Amino acid sequence: MIMTIVSIKDRAADAFNRPFFVPTANMAIRSFMDEINRDHPDNQMFAHPDDFDLYEIGIFDDSTGRIDSYVDMKLLMLGKQAKS
Repeated sequence: MIMTIVSIKDRAADAFNRPFFVPTANMAIRSFMDEINRDHPDNQMFAHPDDFDLYEIGIFDDSTGRIDSYVDMKLLMLGKQAKS
């Protein structure tokens, strides 16, 4: 199965978070939106949605173990777009 590799960029820290694997980019977008809107005192993404953006950074083939990273990452969603 080909999995999508995504990472959330913290613009305030100017760093990408640990990548994670999802079956589709749309599933990553849904999870990102859920986290941006999860009201909890320890949730930095809820407190500062403008600081976080979701990127698709590559693909992973679990049948071969091959990882292909994109030369140009794909911006999937801005944190401020995810806030409801």
